[in-house]
Amino acid sequence: MSDTVPSLYRGRFAPSPTGRLHAGSLVAALGSWLLARHHDGTWLVRVEDLDPPREVPGVAQQQLATLAAFGLVSDEPVIWQSTRHDAYADALSRLLDDGSAFECRCSRSDLAAVGGIHRTCVASDRTRPPAVRLRVPDGTRIAFHDGLQGEVVQDVDREVGDVVLRRADGYWAYQLAVVVDDAAQGITDIVRGADLLDSTPRQILLQRAL
Repeated sequence: MSDTVPSLYRGRFAPSPTGRLHAGSLVAALGSWLLARHHDGTWLVRVEDLDPPREVPGVAQQQLATLAAFGLVSDEPVIWQSTRHDAYADALSRLLDDGSAFECRCSRSDLAAVGGIHRTCVASDRTRPPAVRLRVPDGTRIAFHDGLQGEVVQDVDREVGDVVLRRADGYWAYQLAVVVDDAAQGITDIVRGADLLDSTPRQILLQRAL
């Protein structure tokens, strides 16, 4: 018998099927895969196919084939977010029930004067189909440590505002789906582009709410 404690490291790569994988995406995928292997952990692939208007038919399978061509194959069955609607609906229902989320009929033009940052509802059209937002209390500051950027701090209320969880067109927002799925898959570490760095605080906030 071995006294070695099994690694709990679980990483993932989650492309959206809106176009072929570009070099930056492949670098992120490779980095994630390498860290999982370094820690003797598990590497997963998840297809974020939750935005049909932007998806390109057949691209998801092309992306998986490209990853496989580089030897980047998920250690567990690939999760398709389009099959996860019930899980997102359950999470949203819990947030609405405890007051952590609320319906909002504000349009982008309604919020233009405040830079798109929602702090209170100012909808001009009360008949507009509602989005659902995460309630971000005043003074909400989230800090975390990033492996490359170091300590990152964001005043979520002032810099982001109340976060959209379900869009007015009925589609699930990225922020809700990614948090629900990372929890369901037990993800411990994430490697992704710096362009997504500022999404991390709002995801941490949503993790806490759930």
